[in-house]
This record gives sequence, C-alpha cells and structure tokens, in this order.
Amino acid sequence: MEIFWRLLFGHLLADFTLQTNFLNRWKRGSAWGMLAHCSIHPLCYIALTFSSLGQDWVVLGPLHLEGWACVLILYAAHYLEDEWRVTTIARYKTPDNTLYFILDQAIHVSLIFAVSPLILGNGEPGIPEKWPVLGCLAVLLTHMTTVATYFLEKDIYGREYPGFEEKYLGMAERMVLGLSFLLPQNGWLWVAPVWLAGMGALRWRRLLDLSWFSFGFGAVVSVVGGIFARVVYCS
Repeated sequence: MEIFWRLLFGHLLADFTLQTNFLNRWKRGSAWGMLAHCSIHPLCYIALTFSSLGQDWVVLGPLHLEGWACVLILYAAHYLEDEWRVTTIARYKTPDNTLYFILDQAIHVSLIFAVSPLILGNGEPGIPEKWPVLGCLAVLLTHMTTVATYFLEKDIYGREYPGFEEKYLGMAERMVLGLSFLLPQNGWLWVAPVWLAGMGALRWRRLLDLSWFSFGFGAVVSVVGGIFARVVYCS
C-alpha cells in the first residue's frame, strides 16, 4: 500500500500544511483561488509517486488506469468536492462545523483509497514504507490538529480561529510531545510525562497561550500519534 500512504501524505500536505489562511480565504471567494488550492494536490501526488505513475493502479476487468489517470481523477474529484462544500456553505447556509469537516476529509481519503493499488511492485500490504506514514503523522500533529481543534472549539465555545502565537505554540508543543515517543530505548517514558507536565504548568500559570481544551485535545492526539509512530518506526 505504498501508493496509498504516499497519496495520503500528499493530500495532507496540500490540504493542511500548504493551505495557508490566505489560500483558504481565496478559494472560498474566487474560482481562481479554488483552482490554485486544488492544483497543489496533483503536484504533491506527482512528486511523491513519480516512479510509479506509468504503472497500472486500478484494474477492473478490461479497465486499466495508470497512475497518471488516477492523479487526474483525484484532481477533478477534489475540485468538485471542495467546490460543493464552499457552495453549500455560502449559498445554502450549511453549517461549516466539525461533522462537515470530518465528512469532507472522509470523502477525500476514500477516493484516494479507491484509486490506490493494494500491492504494487515490491510493496507489501499494510505499511511497507515508514517515511510517508511518519509524514502523515507529522501533519496530523501540527496543522491538521490545529484545524480540528478550531472546529471543535467553534462548535462548543464559539471561538474564532487561533491567532499566530496560539497556533504555532500548539503545533510546537504537540510535535515535541509526539517526537518524544521516537526516543531510543524507553526515553519517552521520562521525556513525555515531563514535557506534558511542564506545558501544563505553563498553561496553568497562563504563560502558554493555549486554551485548556486545545491543550488537552492536542495532548491526546500527540500521545496516540506518538505511540503509533513508535510502532511504525520501531517495527
């Protein structure tokens, strides 16, 4: 499943890490902005799967789709899905909430899975390569959790999108906690609790500009992601 993990990594990079606040606002108000955002996706896919683009990814009887065709399908599907989401929110006042965010990502990931070969070349099912999986986890701990936290806090508390300081402090706090699980031997047993306690103390004294919800949710995601990263990295 190396193609699936590489495509998923490319999707997360394009949809979160490379989608700046400016680009997000632009795509919601302009067809050119939507095109610019969606065009980043195939560029990431091509860069990460270039050596396999000439091989068959989808085989359904007489239908054979090479990687190039699958990338184009994902490009078109992503445009249609994002345009539908933006249109329904703007025109029909559909709530842009956590459930809508989860549904949107579920559709994108399902389409990626649908065009990904389970076995290709020398690959094996499951996790044949570590780096794209760890890359997915890195995006999850940073930008994706920032967006997920925003939707949850907006739905529960009516909060606005976090400012620059809160956003990047949270990303750094989660990334360090997650990376601590990759320390050799049992180093994470010492570093992770100390780091988490230290960040909690800073938040308690209001020296760390993070809400308690953001801190707690981010800690849970970091611990779960860190444990999964350790399983992948050490396997």
